[in-house]
Amino acid sequence: MNFKRINWLGLAGGLATLVLVILSVAYSSPWWQLTIGQELGQIDVSPLNFSLNVLGTPIVIPIIWFFNLACLLSFTACAIAMLIYSVIPQKGYSKNLLDFAYKKPLVVAVTFLVILLVVTYAVGALLQIGIPLSGSANAIREVEDMTVEISITAGFTWVFWLAIIATGLCIAAKFYHKKVTPPIVTT
Repeated sequence: MNFKRINWLGLAGGLATLVLVILSVAYSSPWWQLTIGQELGQIDVSPLNFSLNVLGTPIVIPIIWFFNLACLLSFTACAIAMLIYSVIPQKGYSKNLLDFAYKKPLVVAVTFLVILLVVTYAVGALLQIGIPLSGSANAIREVEDMTVEISITAGFTWVFWLAIIATGLCIAAKFYHKKVTPPIVTT
């Protein structure tokens, strides 16, 4: 095996994507978490899994489960294709594998961020409270003659940053492809 012909960036991106899949399946690792009060509610969100608990009761939303399954399968296929491509980038089919795999993490990460922004803004506007993407806020509500203050804490987890790194590595593998494949000479 010629180690100079391995796309190391693609190999690292494929491994990072595979780690994301394993973390999601084995540990349900979220990319973003929101905690409401002490024990009122918690939301763990990623494109690969979703968990919603209100007053200790888990709530399952079937359409989100199917969306998570589709992303999980897409990430798994992306990781496998990127790993195969990275080890043998000079094969004729390797360019097709790279074209299939390099943009999937980017599409999923951007879609996740857009949906997260839209949903947090919409829910915040609907409930007339400020929901932070990262950090803490206090929601103050008037209920009859009482004022209720509830803390809301949200933030991105280290798994989200691993997904961003995996995305960057997969994109970089596309640009590095020219260095690991010999130029095609036409006569």
